[in-house]
Amino acid sequence: MGCAEGKNARQWVSTPFRPPPVNDATNSPHALRTAAPPARAAVPPLVPVVLPLVVVAIALSILFARLFPGASRIAPQVRFTDITEQAGLAFAPWRAASESPTTLGNGVAVLDFDNDGAPDLFFVSGTAWPWEEALAKQASRGSLALFRNDGSGRFTDVTAIAGLNVELQGMSAAAGDFDGDGLTDLYVTCIGTNHLFRNRGGGRFEDVTEQAGVGGEDNTWSTGAAWVDLDSATPGLDLVVAHYARWPQEVGLSQALLIADVGRSYGAPTGFVSVFPTVYRNLGGGRFEIVTDSAGIRDIDSATGLPVAYPLAIVPVDANGDAHLDLLISYHTSDASLFVSDGRGSFQKTAPSGGIRQEGASAGFASASAATFASGDDSDDRFRALVASATTSAPESDTPSPAKLANKFGVVVADIDLGGHWEVFSGQGRAERSVNKFDSGREFAATPEVLWHDGDAWQSASPTDEGAWTQPLVARGVAAADFDADGDADIIATQSDGPPRLLRNDQRLGQPWLRVQLVETRGTRGADGARVEVHTPRRVMTQTVAPVMGLFAQSESTLTFGLGDDARVRRIVVHWPSGRRQEIRPVPINTTIAIAEE
Repeated sequence: MGCAEGKNARQWVSTPFRPPPVNDATNSPHALRTAAPPARAAVPPLVPVVLPLVVVAIALSILFARLFPGASRIAPQVRFTDITEQAGLAFAPWRAASESPTTLGNGVAVLDFDNDGAPDLFFVSGTAWPWEEALAKQASRGSLALFRNDGSGRFTDVTAIAGLNVELQGMSAAAGDFDGDGLTDLYVTCIGTNHLFRNRGGGRFEDVTEQAGVGGEDNTWSTGAAWVDLDSATPGLDLVVAHYARWPQEVGLSQALLIADVGRSYGAPTGFVSVFPTVYRNLGGGRFEIVTDSAGIRDIDSATGLPVAYPLAIVPVDANGDAHLDLLISYHTSDASLFVSDGRGSFQKTAPSGGIRQEGASAGFASASAATFASGDDSDDRFRALVASATTSAPESDTPSPAKLANKFGVVVADIDLGGHWEVFSGQGRAERSVNKFDSGREFAATPEVLWHDGDAWQSASPTDEGAWTQPLVARGVAAADFDADGDADIIATQSDGPPRLLRNDQRLGQPWLRVQLVETRGTRGADGARVEVHTPRRVMTQTVAPVMGLFAQSESTLTFGLGDDARVRRIVVHWPSGRRQEIRPVPINTTIAIAEE
């Protein structure tokens, strides 16, 4: 993205290898003046026997090194610099009340709304309640904010120009091109009616919620959402929306919140009821319809017979490698659930498997928790890391684990040091200001943490230097993107009742990297479900294209491959959702390349 090569896929023409000419002394003009070579020494009798064995041993060692790379790792060098102010984000608007439900809020989405190749930022926050202060008297800049990236990691507030300076009680956002015009649109989840903003081009957005029919019920509190293509039979991206809770229409929100304040338990407001997700099928022409039975995404609590309460995030993943995106749903007080797509518009819940998957190099992201999911051999390490991060059943150990992050907020999976392995960045956010009343010793603000897997267990990576990034924050949405076009993942973190924090990745290992963008021509423009293989001399790295969602956050969708100690890429193989296989070679490194489906 930071190089000219990243704007369009390059065309390469390979030529056959021709060995250099050999200097043959017999053909040299000096051959007659060259002394005859000495007589050949006798070959020891064991050499013909030992030499083939040595060659075979070397070949086998190389083969096993490629097929079964060593599990041991060196701790990643974690070095971030807080550049919020110099990046122009110090005055990004934010607003949240001091008590739930808005303590959960403040989301962020990374998108390229103007198609200039640089990741931009869209923030979602709240506003004062109508019964607290008249809207006309508020000194508010609105609940939404759009910041344009100039390509170097400096941002300009373009909210007003974009037509997004509106008031709402926002939770999160999902970015996707629902109408297939090549421009990224925005869906905002709220306490109350949700909103769909269509990208009209020229940096302008238009609220088309009512025409599209995706506003939902005005007595519903929505949280996570994701754009996915349910099936290839209907045009465009479909929409799945999770609802944290719903209050009685006849009571009203203010009265429901009053009841909740009297009897609220930690993270679970009383007086509200749980509700299944809403699935909207794209009909084309800017219209949607609600899919009956939530397309099978109906998670029922066996103890109550009601929907599992308090869903937070909807994360698209390809859990079984069939090129159809499945949905991993995380909850506030329950373990995550995986819903597998049948490719025809329906999903089925997959029960956790009985054991922990250990698949060679992929074993590094097998959760120590029992809540692992049965998945195909083609599922990748990022899926395993996400499952671990969304699981509340922590092992009986003091060793850090992604499973212990489930009751904390703001988790994103990224290859922070470009070493070819995933790390987990956690903002360590808490749910409520009064958390120390329920859990002694835990404060509302917490210090961010990076976890890495050493081949045997999860470890906490110590920061290379103590800086502003290690200061406590109240993290909510945490997303990763290469904002400054240097190849590594930077971190943007929103806070509850506080400004966002932009952390520039300043790791100094100089590891090679490759970033890949796909443009699908036979389906949805985002190429969701496509699998990209990067072949190096030592291994094959695989990632799946999907909206990179998390709790109230969406990261960039460009695939980043940290090459570690591999300084060469032999080829890229793309398996498109259409079934076509496409191979690209040779491949440059330390650049972003775009690949269009042929």
